[in-house]
Amino acid sequence: MAQEPAVVIVRTDGVYVDANAPALDLLGVTIEELRAAVPGEFSAQPQDPAASTALREQLASAGDPDVAGETTLVRPDGERRRVRFIITRRNGEEFAAVLEPLPQPTSGATVLFTAGDVLAEWRAAERRLEAVSADSPEWQATRTQIEELRDRYQRLFEARRGA
Repeated sequence: MAQEPAVVIVRTDGVYVDANAPALDLLGVTIEELRAAVPGEFSAQPQDPAASTALREQLASAGDPDVAGETTLVRPDGERRRVRFIITRRNGEEFAAVLEPLPQPTSGATVLFTAGDVLAEWRAAERRLEAVSADSPEWQATRTQIEELRDRYQRLFEARRGA
């Protein structure tokens, strides 16, 4: 049986609204503590208000596509956790963030991408694959990249269903 995804509901202004039990466990808080947290409180990197506003405006002008990526969270107890996330709009005022813990080191920078980014990269990799010899190291590396992109794209759709 698949484990229930960790889901956090956030208002467009960054205020935490709700979360399910797996998300609360991942963040190390109760629902009351989550709702009392300030926007960005679990982020390992300081929030730049101007950058956050610019990103929200960029996404709005692009039709609010689903955004995915990886980042590091910091729990109130100081434990750092690397997570993969997918953020999708629920309604006009809220987003659902689906979080998946990762075993990777927690020192990496935040990475953002949209489903369109993944699809474009996937198509470009398929074109490269057609242009190289099947017995070359580049062919195998490109094949591996295509599999990773296909998996990433599939996770976007699975997360959307769980949001």
